Amino acid sequence: MSIIAAVLILVSAAHAQARGPLPGSAESRKISVVVDRGITHTNQLPTSLRPLRKAMVGGAAMSDADLRTLAERGDGLAALRLTKRLKSDGLAENAVDIAFYASIAAGAGRVSTLDEMIEALYLLAPEQMPRERLRPVIGVLYAHAWAGNTRALGAVIDLNGRDQLFGEMSEKTRNRLLDMGRKLGTGQIELRLAMKELAENSGDAATRERVIGYLIRAERMGDLAVQAIAQNLRRTLGDVPNAQY
Repeated sequence: MSIIAAVLILVSAAHAQARGPLPGSAESRKISVVVDRGITHTNQLPTSLRPLRKAMVGGAAMSDADLRTLAERGDGLAALRLTKRLKSDGLAENAVDIAFYASIAAGAGRVSTLDEMIEALYLLAPEQMPRERLRPVIGVLYAHAWAGNTRALGAVIDLNGRDQLFGEMSEKTRNRLLDMGRKLGTGQIELRLAMKELAENSGDAATRERVIGYLIRAERMGDLAVQAIAQNLRRTLGDVPNAQY
């Protein structure tokens, strides 16, 4: 086995363990974005549904069906309560619904449900999530990621790719992640992208060129630990004259 092949095996194992939040402050994981405020006042609803919302706001016992009705109208409070209830019934069993309803709540500014949304997304295979539900979830996740929420940024990296929930990563998403990497200046995004590409791709020339560029960026901006990992990986892979960085 060549040295590079051995490194690719180690990188693949390291990448599998690295999925999850990027290192960051507690504040960065609480960054919230309002994507769609939705229903905030009872009079925004049709007359027939207003008593239902008044009952919910007043603390009355609500059925799952009632909460779904309000949540699907864009009521963030109903979506929040339904998410918590579904999670208590089982995260894995209700992952599709949790991801969807948590996105409504998080998109309305209730960032506490972003974690539930992301936890559910990690459990889903691509064929499990209907596209009409996945689209709004992606919109909420990306909005939080581009605002600097490190929990969301880690999920964007992890969930894009071959055989992943979001499919192959687009150049637009890759470039936006690199822009965020420059803003954060920790080298973590670049290093995570490098490990992901090495783990998922065959090591062809184009991949190696792109990965070397990521690693050079990580070396330049990361802390000592990031610099050491990036430098060792780059030396093992060898230099690539045209690497983009």
